[in-house]
Amino acid sequence: MNVFRYKNSVPVGYNEQGYIYFTSRIYNELPPDKQKAVVDLCMEAAGGDYYQALFEFVTTDAGATEICLKHHLSRSTLERIVRKYYKSFPIGA
Repeated sequence: MNVFRYKNSVPVGYNEQGYIYFTSRIYNELPPDKQKAVVDLCMEAAGGDYYQALFEFVTTDAGATEICLKHHLSRSTLERIVRKYYKSFPIGA
């Protein structure tokens, strides 16, 4: 089970990271417009190539190793697109 952990490599504050993490994790409970925003942000952050990996990582319990193996991407690529996702997430929108 994944738990919220502050990511030092992401230039977003602790509270904002918590907001992004938990908002992403309740994806299935979000209204359709907010769900679309999460999917669109995953597409933007991952450049379309790995958006499914990013989406699965931020919305489920799947760990980084599992995601990297399943979607054939390196850990550094996953970390890079997760950073971009967090930096681009619209806080309060």
